[in-house]
Parts: sequence; C-alpha cells; structure tokens
Amino acid sequence: MAITLSQLCANTEKKYSMKLIAGHAGMGNTVRWVHIIEDSEVPDFLHGNELIFTTGIGHVGNEWLKSFTVSLKNKGAIGLVVNIGPYISSVPSQAIVFCEQNGFPLFTIPWKTRIIDISYEFCRRIIANEKRESTIADAFRGIIRNPATADDYSSMLNRAGFYDDSSYTVISLSILRRSVSITESVVRTTDMSLWRMLKKSGNHSSLFMKEGDLVAVRQNCSEEEIVMFCELLRPIAEQSADTEIYIGVSESVRGFAEISQAYEQSYAAMLTGRIKGKERVFYRDIGLMKLIFGVKDKMILSSFAEENLGVLHRYDSEKNTDYCSILRKYLELNGSVLEAAAETGVHRNTINYKIRAIREILGRELDDHTKSMLMLAYLIEDVLDIYDNLNGGNKQ
Repeated sequence: MAITLSQLCANTEKKYSMKLIAGHAGMGNTVRWVHIIEDSEVPDFLHGNELIFTTGIGHVGNEWLKSFTVSLKNKGAIGLVVNIGPYISSVPSQAIVFCEQNGFPLFTIPWKTRIIDISYEFCRRIIANEKRESTIADAFRGIIRNPATADDYSSMLNRAGFYDDSSYTVISLSILRRSVSITESVVRTTDMSLWRMLKKSGNHSSLFMKEGDLVAVRQNCSEEEIVMFCELLRPIAEQSADTEIYIGVSESVRGFAEISQAYEQSYAAMLTGRIKGKERVFYRDIGLMKLIFGVKDKMILSSFAEENLGVLHRYDSEKNTDYCSILRKYLELNGSVLEAAAETGVHRNTINYKIRAIREILGRELDDHTKSMLMLAYLIEDVLDIYDNLNGGNKQ
C-alpha cells in the first residue's frame, strides 16, 4: 500500500530529533511527496498529500504559522515540519490547537537537523515504496495472466506480506460517463484517496489498473470489510458528474494460483452489474451469468442466441414489430400477462395476441423448458453486447 506518514516518519525522532507535537490522528494518511515552502501564500502547485517543511526565513515572528497551517490543510497537504531556529523560535499555541483539532500532523525539528538530509531520506523512502507497490502489482497481473507462474512470484510476495496460504478476494471497478470508461482518468486524480480507502478498510491489498479497470486484490478480508471498501469508493467516482460506478466482487479463494480465477469472477460480476444497472454485484449472486461468462468461445454463445431468438429479431426488423422486447418482458415477469400489460402500458388482450404471434413465429410452445432457453438467449445477447462495446473502444 502507499506509504503512510507514520511509516515514513519511523525512527526519525531518534535520528533527526523530529517530534510530533499535534495532529496524531492524521498519521495514517498517505504521503505523495515532500516540499519545502517558505512563502506564507501557499502555492497552487501542491497536488495534495504532500508533507511540507519550512524554516520561516523571510518572516517576522511566529504568528503567521497559524494561517500558514490552515492554508496547507486547505490545499491538501498532510502535515507540516517546522524547523525551530533563528526564524521560528516556537510554534504558536493557536497553530498547535488547530492541528490537533483537525488531525493535521505538526512536527518540529531543531536547527541542527539539516532539512536536505531528512527530505532526501523521505523522498528515497517514498520512491522505494512506489517501486515496491509497482512490483507487487506486476506480480498479481502476471498471476492473473498465467496462474502457472504463481510460484515464480511467491518469494517476492511473501516478503511484501502476502502469503500463499491466505485467502484472497478480488474487486473489479469500472467508472463510466455516458457509457465510456473514465476509470483511468479518475484513478489518476484520486490515487491517494483510493489508498486511504484501502487503509481504512483494513488488511494487505494491492491496487492496480488492468485493461482500463481498477483492480484490488485483498488478503484475508471479511465480507464486512469488502462492503465498507465498496461504500468508500462511491464518493471517489461521484467526484465527476454524470458518472456510473460498477463494482464486481469475487468469491474468496485460497492461494496465489487461484487469484486468476477470482479476477475472472470479479470481472464477470462487474459486467453483470453493467448489464443489470446494479452498482455492486457479488459473483455468488449472478446466477445463470456464471455459465455464460464461463464459456470463452463467443461463437458458441452467438450461435445459441441465434438459434433461439434469430428468427424473432429478423421478423421485428422486417415487420417493424416489438415482439423481442415484449417476449423478454413476459419472460422476466414469469409469464404473467397482466404484469406485462401493466409494465408496457398496453391492454392484456394485446399482450395475449402478441404472445400467440410469437409462438407462431418461433414455431414453439412457450413451456418451461422453452422459456428457460429463451431467457438464457436474452442474457447471452446482453453479454455479447457488453463485449462488443468493450471491443469497440469504449474501454480505456
């Protein structure tokens, strides 16, 4: 996971005499980078989640620190390190109170501590952590691509705190705007927020992009933690207007080699959510869709749909009728003519007439077996439509 302020500052009190004097509650925040800022007008180049150092050079007195701290907090910084010395003799109590009340970590270092040394070490730690995260993500991508390679990544994942005898849940997430994926662009602008979400919902995790979707691999995670993580994700997606968010959750699997299967489950659940307009879908709940997504040869799926619904589609196209949509509604309502009439806004006699016509066109009675075959064909068409959309460039 992204490095937290607490992890970044480990052992710094002993090595650099760096002391936390307020804002203890914010030590779990993730750190993007460190900056040295001396201007009381906080610059706009901050991206958020930076740790700021200041010596106070160019300022008179210490009272400016309160407003400086407030500005840093408002700009998205996650902490301030004050270099006590000739320019700042002490930190004013107002600044300390503000930081404590707002969970904004406030540190001091003595003048003898060279900022260049501590900032260099912090930057090195951040870069090393990013490299570690990237290596972990590459390992999980490799396992998903080819489960047979799981043993090749085992030692590295063990060092990172992931173990082969643990259980794993995979979550796939897609954010759409007007049916076009914007997941990657949203993730780029909210990556630190996403890591905070993972931190809040507990346990070892890896977060990475795969084929335009956001994928989270979570170790030893309870269903309650999964639900919490999914709930925390919603505000991230809703930062952009006119967006839809779809989250698919796999079943829990054990061992590295099974993570590939869990990814396929989460992906199938996410696409099922897109088809049915449901924000969060667990693989265990997708029913017949398990069979459809389990068939990798799309020609088999296409052939089945054509055998069962092709003649009705052609009739609708030639005669400008709506029999395909009427039949689907009828099937979804368990063959209730009254409910189908109410849903479509037409008289029940009209529904009866259309169902009789559909039987003639299909050349089949609508018994239970035929109804099941037809409903399966409709679901297959839904899946094939989603695949066509993805292949058509709507996925980043």
